[in-house]
Amino acid sequence: MVDPAEFFEAISHPERIRILKILSKQPSSFASLKRQLAIESSGNLDYHLKKLGQLVTVRKDGLYGLSDAGREALLSIEAIELWTEMKRRKIRIPSEIPKEVIFLGSLEVCASLLVFWFLAIVNVPSYWGYLPPIALLLGGLGAAFGIFTQQKLSWKVVLVKSALIFSMGLFLLKPREISQSNSTAIFYVPLVAIEAIIVVFALRRPLQDFLDIHEASRISLPTHIASLLSISSGMLLIALEMTSERLINKVDFATFMSDVTILAALTIVIGGVLILLKSYIPGALLSILCGLYPRPPEGFHAYDFIIQMGFPTGVNDPLTIMVAVVVGSLPIVGGVIAMFIVIRKIRFQ
Repeated sequence: MVDPAEFFEAISHPERIRILKILSKQPSSFASLKRQLAIESSGNLDYHLKKLGQLVTVRKDGLYGLSDAGREALLSIEAIELWTEMKRRKIRIPSEIPKEVIFLGSLEVCASLLVFWFLAIVNVPSYWGYLPPIALLLGGLGAAFGIFTQQKLSWKVVLVKSALIFSMGLFLLKPREISQSNSTAIFYVPLVAIEAIIVVFALRRPLQDFLDIHEASRISLPTHIASLLSISSGMLLIALEMTSERLINKVDFATFMSDVTILAALTIVIGGVLILLKSYIPGALLSILCGLYPRPPEGFHAYDFIIQMGFPTGVNDPLTIMVAVVVGSLPIVGGVIAMFIVIRKIRFQ
């Protein structure tokens, strides 16, 4: 019986593992082993053969071969190598995949099929309107693939996509439309329901352990502030657009998603969610760039909102412009805070 300490020492060197693999195919002479291993020093090969000890035997014809212990050792080595390769490729056997992972991936596929059905039956009035559903379709399929293949980024894709769907649903789903079962409700109610279940599974610990997610446990106060500024300002822009004449009487999914300002607002919301998930640079860029659209001061999305609320009257009133600039700058401020977080992290590394 091979002593465990001697066994692990024997297989601890890659050259000795190569010797075992060569001898498993056919017995070899000392010279043949030396040639196949490309070892110049005979003393070096002799040293490795002695270290292998009882794992290698010398036959009567002088050839080296594997003993029974050597064959068992080689099986153990191959099992370890197979496991290492599976871990490297992030391959999991079904019995080891948590049920949360299977359910979440399946739900992402179902949500993607629902979005695909929408693309097939709805006539979108503008090419811009195709961007969000295509992004949702690709995001859902990509998230499902990333979840099953254990890609950490897939977790952020899931939550960003869910935030986008929820932010649209707040303004697309009106009680009257749901009661009348119009096309928007038929499409969006089940989509929001699926996404709600998706978020529940995405936040469960077994899935986060499977994806090796740890950064969500602690979120700093500046991160909270930056994300809140971007998300709230994006919602404010959507609320403003929903009161505009071109959308107030016709608010279906196709018209809603074809409005460029709505797309800018949704992008700001995505930026805020990315900041919350600690993807500071892309989140900051989305918040700042879309926060600058269109040009200030009258272009700031809070400007018309404040005027419509009657504070104060007059489009040229200095106080109105000042308040509009301050409120309209919220996503820009949120993005700048996120950039400062990144700079601070770099300085203290």
